Amino acid sequence: MSKGKARRIGLVIFVASYLSAVYWVFTKSTPLIDERKITVRLAHWQIEKGPPEGIDAVIARYEELNPEVRVQQVKVPGQVYRQWMRANFAGNNAPDIVEYGAWLDGLADLPVRYFDPLTKDLLKPNPYNEGTTLEGLPWLNTFVDELQEQRVNSPEPGQYYAVTLTQISLRLFCNVNLLRKITGSPEPPVDFDEMRGLFAKVADYSRRQQESVVPFGGSRDNANWMMVFYMGGIANGVTQKLDTTGILGLYARETQWKYLRGDWSYQMPAIKAGLSLLGELSDQMQPGYMGFLRDEAVRQFLRGEALFLFAGTWEATSLRQLADFPVEVWRCPQPSVNDPVVGKQMIGHYADGSSVTSFGLYLNKRSPNRAAAVDFLRYLTSYEGNKIFMEKSGWLPSIKDVPVAPEIASFLSPDDGYAFGGVNINFGGGTRAVFERNFYLMVGPEGSVDKFAAALDRDMPEAARGALAVEGRAARWAVLPQDSRVVALEVLMATDPGNPALALRRERLEAAQNLSESRALLIARQLEMIDAGKIR
Repeated sequence: MSKGKARRIGLVIFVASYLSAVYWVFTKSTPLIDERKITVRLAHWQIEKGPPEGIDAVIARYEELNPEVRVQQVKVPGQVYRQWMRANFAGNNAPDIVEYGAWLDGLADLPVRYFDPLTKDLLKPNPYNEGTTLEGLPWLNTFVDELQEQRVNSPEPGQYYAVTLTQISLRLFCNVNLLRKITGSPEPPVDFDEMRGLFAKVADYSRRQQESVVPFGGSRDNANWMMVFYMGGIANGVTQKLDTTGILGLYARETQWKYLRGDWSYQMPAIKAGLSLLGELSDQMQPGYMGFLRDEAVRQFLRGEALFLFAGTWEATSLRQLADFPVEVWRCPQPSVNDPVVGKQMIGHYADGSSVTSFGLYLNKRSPNRAAAVDFLRYLTSYEGNKIFMEKSGWLPSIKDVPVAPEIASFLSPDDGYAFGGVNINFGGGTRAVFERNFYLMVGPEGSVDKFAAALDRDMPEAARGALAVEGRAARWAVLPQDSRVVALEVLMATDPGNPALALRRERLEAAQNLSESRALLIARQLEMIDAGKIR
């Protein structure tokens, strides 16, 4: 073939390829220039299998309905999430919508400083619920719990700062094939005393098979969840007695104050009994588990080195997709009132789940796209949006009337237990670090409950005082912006005296202001008494 002919053939091929590429770009691919006018970013730490896929599916449907809006997920690992939040809000670079939880240590000041209340939006119907059983209901009333946790932990009393996406519960994930090998039966133990018998069978199986198998996948995270769960059931009676206001629980600041005042301590018989049970649980995990994070516990379970994994239902989708064996999801066996170790301290079965919703999504008050961000939150927590999320994520819905898929029905807990939240192994701030730092005193041949309890009561006062001070700062932050808002509303009411919405908003703000001020003053007085040596 001549060089000229070869060049002509090459040119034809080039032109054909170019035209094909042009055709693809303009007819098949994503536009080179994004024609959507608005971009809303949503950040969260739920990067397990399930939630990102569920949110992607909701975004795809939302963008079909709203072609001018682009929604982007920002997935941040949980280990760095607190630092990431602090840095991005300080640098004015935070996304429009951000996941946050009141239990995140060291971040109590963020909500009032950086988040915008959603109260006025939640009092209106969600337009995306038209044509469903929820049509016409205020958005607030469409949530299974009507945002109970967000109301209780609101940084500004009377205001709602978040909407929620799911319900969670604590469960025991079981390798059924391994259980059948060990016991000859796939049936779970009915209570903790039967669980003790299973511990012995696992140890015997491990010796006979010369395999390293333990009852629980172990890590600092999983151990903490398990110990908080069991201690919560045992300390129910203590919290019940301390609940002098009759709200069936204690706020973290109340638990801290009552501890510092000496109303309870780790020397109490019920607390010591609970610590003893925690020692039993610790012995059923691989040595050194306090140096591991939750991913290692999951790996132990998936490798068949642990019969059970105690975790929240947030792990369910990942475990079911990754395991090469059937994974059953059970309610965790609990001590009964007849238990030889803690039975006489129990008031009854502990609530291992509730209808309280979680995965709280907050609105960045500096967002330039507030209307679009709120609109996306409406769709995400509408009947249709929440159903899509459940189907694609494998997580429970947070919205009323959304039918629960049969494969996750075991995640729901009946209302058959007591739950007086408050007294526990840790109660905010740096108290968890104190517990973890001293836990070695209870395990091993030289360990004892007495040594551990004494160390906790030695170190916890400083941590409790620090946690209470953080609560006080958050209360003061809640007070600061309210005066100008109340005055502004007073001026607006003078120009439009018959507007009931303005009057209601002013009334709510004044009530929130009074509550925030009283909380700030109460905590300030408590701290003065502590520093003056009048208590602890």
